[in-house]
Amino acid sequence: MQQTASQTAEGLTPEDFIEQAHSLVPLLREKAREAEAARRPLDEVIDAVRATDLFSMMVPKRYGGHEADMDTFFEVSLILSRADASMGWLIGFYIEHAFWFCHFPQSVQDEIFGDADHILAPAALNPAGGMAREVEGGYQLSGQWAWGTGIIHATWVMAGCLMTKEDGSINPMFFILPREDVEAVDTWHIAGMCGTGSWDFKIDDKFVPEGRARPFLDLVSLSTGIMDRYDAPIYKTPMMVLLTFAAAAPCLGAAQAALTAYQDQIKAKMETAGPELDHAKLALIADAALTLEAAELMMRDVLRDVMEQRNTATIETRSKWAARISHGVFLCRDAVAKIGTSAGASGNFLDNPIQRSVRDINAASCHVVFNREARYCDFGQLLFDQPIKNFLV
Repeated sequence: MQQTASQTAEGLTPEDFIEQAHSLVPLLREKAREAEAARRPLDEVIDAVRATDLFSMMVPKRYGGHEADMDTFFEVSLILSRADASMGWLIGFYIEHAFWFCHFPQSVQDEIFGDADHILAPAALNPAGGMAREVEGGYQLSGQWAWGTGIIHATWVMAGCLMTKEDGSINPMFFILPREDVEAVDTWHIAGMCGTGSWDFKIDDKFVPEGRARPFLDLVSLSTGIMDRYDAPIYKTPMMVLLTFAAAAPCLGAAQAALTAYQDQIKAKMETAGPELDHAKLALIADAALTLEAAELMMRDVLRDVMEQRNTATIETRSKWAARISHGVFLCRDAVAKIGTSAGASGNFLDNPIQRSVRDINAASCHVVFNREARYCDFGQLLFDQPIKNFLV
């Protein structure tokens, strides 16, 4: 294979990762309903992904990873999410969480990545979910965290927590713990994204060495030394931007899957009922298709901007990116709602993938990065040249 500038540590190109993602599609489609019923990712599916290079896409080259960029990550996430939004979500979060670990000291990364070329880790952001206190050499951490996407097959865990310092100030922190220090708690009884198995996890007064703790704002601002340690463009990408794309791709993928499923069902009916289609149904399908096209174009436009500006983007620019991606997700949700309604009563059977897409996107679009009021308020501030106060962009 001819070497190109876009190739990664093992000579893999973006096309190689995309091909690997496509190879998983039949299995993900076949197992989607089973995973949903189990309320967790299936071992068989995780093992199949382990057999590819996808989990190591954002792992640094020095640890056998590939340092793949955002555009490749977005394509891979879309492909997987069209097959099963839950698995697209889970796999995408596993991939981009490796990027988060690169913000920690090199000695910590040596310990975490070790001889493995990938890690599997949840990263729970809800800082009210636990309590941390400073002790000699590190911290003691306790609490129960919700939304632990990836906890079931995790090798490490990242937990966000508000820490009260001796002077009374409160500092949002991120802590890294080995999986054996954490208890998984099955709380995952939910209407959508059931297959992610995003159980709670519980930590009972565990010690975290100082090196495995980082202020959350340092990660958000890329002031952890990550850009000094690694030259690849992906490590110059703002963390919250990457997280937003990781959550947005499954929404777009689920919506596109719903549209395709509906078209296929209508085509099947046409074989027996004749080629004539109701004009109202045609108009609705066209509306949904154009809405999804607009959503995808908006997301890809932001993606190009991100890859051009990276860490040089101002908070105003990042706020605009967040608003546009969120708006794209809301467009996807609106389109799927119309498809679900038009599909009628038959669209509600559990063997019809449309109903799962409806429930999945309703759940996924509620992620904190898509908070409608916050994102639109920030964008409104920009329209009137007002300062942006939200740092979660």
